[in-house]
Amino acid sequence: MRGGGPLMRKLAKLIETELEKQEICAVYNSHLGRVWPQTMSVAKRMQQIKHFARQRGLAVTFYDIGLCAIFEKAKAPARSARRVLVLDGDGQVDGDGYVDGAKLSRKRRS
Repeated sequence: MRGGGPLMRKLAKLIETELEKQEICAVYNSHLGRVWPQTMSVAKRMQQIKHFARQRGLAVTFYDIGLCAIFEKAKAPARSARRVLVLDGDGQVDGDGYVDGAKLSRKRRS
């Protein structure tokens, strides 16, 4: 079994179980803080959580750093894959690569 103490193994099992039922697993600060204490620097916490995810073949996205980490099974991204979140408007891309006035951008995942 991969390294880590009992709390890290318990968290890994929780994520694994959730990902069997759904595409993502949100882990909030109350659970993250049990393995990676809030007394650590934000950068170090993020680095260690990313390492934890990579070891388990997962991708992780952070929302409100220190508040929530979203884990999902890592996928090989298509070279030209783009993700767009359209909150309103018609979602049409114009000739300059803008959707409803917002420039499309690639988001890199950890």
